[in-house]
Amino acid sequence: MQKDHQRLPCLAHLENAVQQYAWGDTQGILPFIDAHAGPGYPIGEVWMGSHGRAPSKLRLDAGSLPLDELIRQAPRHWLGDRVADQYHELPFLFKVLAAGSPLSLQVHPTLREAREGFAKEERAGIPLSAPERTFKDSNHKPELAVALTPFQAMAGFRSPGEISALLGPELCDAFNFKGQKPEELRSFVRQVFSIKGDAYQTYETGLRVRSEGLLHSNSGKEREAAAMVLDLQSLYPHDPGQFGPLLFNILNLEQGEGLFVPAGVIHAYVKGSILEIMACSDNVIRAGLTIKYIDVDLLCDILKPHAKPALIRPEYERFDWGSRAVYATPASEFRLECLEVQANSPSTGISYSPFGPEILLCTEGGFHLRAEEELELRARTSCFVAGSCAKITLEGQGKVWRATGGGQAS
Repeated sequence: MQKDHQRLPCLAHLENAVQQYAWGDTQGILPFIDAHAGPGYPIGEVWMGSHGRAPSKLRLDAGSLPLDELIRQAPRHWLGDRVADQYHELPFLFKVLAAGSPLSLQVHPTLREAREGFAKEERAGIPLSAPERTFKDSNHKPELAVALTPFQAMAGFRSPGEISALLGPELCDAFNFKGQKPEELRSFVRQVFSIKGDAYQTYETGLRVRSEGLLHSNSGKEREAAAMVLDLQSLYPHDPGQFGPLLFNILNLEQGEGLFVPAGVIHAYVKGSILEIMACSDNVIRAGLTIKYIDVDLLCDILKPHAKPALIRPEYERFDWGSRAVYATPASEFRLECLEVQANSPSTGISYSPFGPEILLCTEGGFHLRAEEELELRARTSCFVAGSCAKITLEGQGKVWRATGGGQAS
């Protein structure tokens, strides 16, 4: 392909990679993005981005070409000068995710931990596709989840006192848990999640008995935790991840609310559909609730008991055409906005100058986009906006999500 920027488009439709998982929910994906399931597991995620494991393709005159290859050929066109110099790649990965059953209990590494872990596994010669491979890249993975439907997750530790009350005297004695200080929770997690096979049966029975008792509690939080434990016991028998609802906060998000998960926070998405945006990484260290590779020792090494997730409520700006919701997070690699344009808007369009590369996802209505060329963005479709694009105008009505990378958007 020619690297002449004049011949490269500013806008192009995306063809996105589908990820099928045991926990997925195809029907939770389809209202928000076009996707087609192959044989096997339901669709769990649709990836929009350039991650080497499953890059999107741009629909160009020359055919559908992988975004990661296009960026390598002409980084300054597709990323813009600033992002090309700072990141050398698309700095974010954008997803639609739908959980029909709980995802694995997991943590994500810091940037230093990711680089060290990736280098170690490369030296060991572990193939990227190997089931026991943990670090798929050398990047960290701070992430923001925004609820498209009511959404439930576990994230971060409950207080030690709350954990003691939920476990009850018998389980506290079994684990010698006496309301440890937060910094001692790491060793407690290692103890619980390292129990395997027949040795776990006694704890599993005790957990079931305790949870059945908590179903009759006067506390709604205790009943909620108990019901989730029993659900997990039916979904993941003999898995110590069943203890998760008694150890970790249960969070219930309404549509439009966000959850930011930094490195070191143990978490699991339980049910519902979300948009997810993160640094461009697929590094996940798992402890339970999964058929995938588990590394309890590594997870406990990078676990940060004091780290907390953050509930993110968008900041709204009102205009004559509708509203813009901005999801502010500490991450420098990405930013997410939602533009809602009214059908009876007096405005003839929304114009702005991209601050870097963008992915636009329309989930309702439809838009006509104009830059150096024009493009129709219908509901359940997405497109890529090159970072070198000087100006873009959106005309239409509905809802479009704007994922941008590498700093503040305009």
